[in-house]
Amino acid sequence: MNFSDSLKNISLIGVGDVFAAGISAIFWIFLSSMILPEEYGEINYLISIATITSSLALIGTQNTLTVFIAKNKEIISTLFLISFLCSVVGIIVLFLIFNRIDIGLLLMGLVIFTHGISSNLGKKNFKKYTTYSLVQRSLMVIFSLFAYYYVGVDGIIYGIALSYFLYVKIFINEIKKPFWDLHLLKYNKNFVSTNYLLMLTNAIMTQVDKILIVPILGLAILGNYSLALQIIAILSIVPSIIFKFILPYSATNTQNQGLRKKSILLSCFLAGIGIFILPQIIPIFFEKYTETIQIIQIMSFVIIPVTINVFYHAKFLALENGKIPLFTGIISSTIMVTGMIILGTLYGITGVAITYVLAYSSGVVFSVYMAKKLHID
Repeated sequence: MNFSDSLKNISLIGVGDVFAAGISAIFWIFLSSMILPEEYGEINYLISIATITSSLALIGTQNTLTVFIAKNKEIISTLFLISFLCSVVGIIVLFLIFNRIDIGLLLMGLVIFTHGISSNLGKKNFKKYTTYSLVQRSLMVIFSLFAYYYVGVDGIIYGIALSYFLYVKIFINEIKKPFWDLHLLKYNKNFVSTNYLLMLTNAIMTQVDKILIVPILGLAILGNYSLALQIIAILSIVPSIIFKFILPYSATNTQNQGLRKKSILLSCFLAGIGIFILPQIIPIFFEKYTETIQIIQIMSFVIIPVTINVFYHAKFLALENGKIPLFTGIISSTIMVTGMIILGTLYGITGVAITYVLAYSSGVVFSVYMAKKLHID
């Protein structure tokens, strides 16, 4: 595939992701301006718990499903069914521990959401992916704000959870297909299991920091850190778009020449915005989130290694080799956990920000090393 065709299809994904991220960012930023940092931190804490639990339930991960759907393998409905059953168990466990229905509902919504976007991406139906993304984020804002005004802070998670059920039709259609065969799962167990473990390490990378911050530094610091993560998520939208685009094409051995260099250059520019411009803007709009200003410059560096790792990650997965990304995730997760505990305790929120960058940077160093060792360009 030539660069112009790649750019056209990336643009389809980009429209969905950029506008969806924009809707989400405006929502979270608006929400942070209305509630206290402690409340903002608590919401993110509960979302992290639901996200990690959904990762445990997702036997068929997004990357696994995208590759298998692109290759038209019949194992898809089996993976959907197993994930659904595991989700039901997860809902029961969360209710027994926290006595809350909202995080269980969010767990199920996240599972349905993951299977839905995997289906759209695996079938290379990027237009449908864009439409669903925009509608889901719009519903998230509408439902969450409605619940907030009529129920209070506790209603926000209900609104977020309900928006993910937009994908329920796709989920049900796959479960209804008569291809439930555990022998297929056994045949593909290596790729499925390595991607499952990889997803769990990614969940640790992206969520455990929030859970660890609460006992070490408190909900208020988590609120500031979560706002910084929202800003980094906006700046990191480019690598997210590119990965979703190149994975199904890599799975079918379609090359994308010239894309990597341009993407890395763009990531350097975006990191520069976070380092030099955002610290001047944040104090104007977020007076209560003073610690966010302190760490955004450090955390912005992470955009570069994340972008670089996207290309290696896609190549490894396209070869159905999930072991290298798995070990990459284990290394990064180990640094994330130990750094949050040690540096977070010693240096507070600055130590947390440094740990965040070190964790992702170590992952890309390992990916580059393994790619050279296996002679993968």
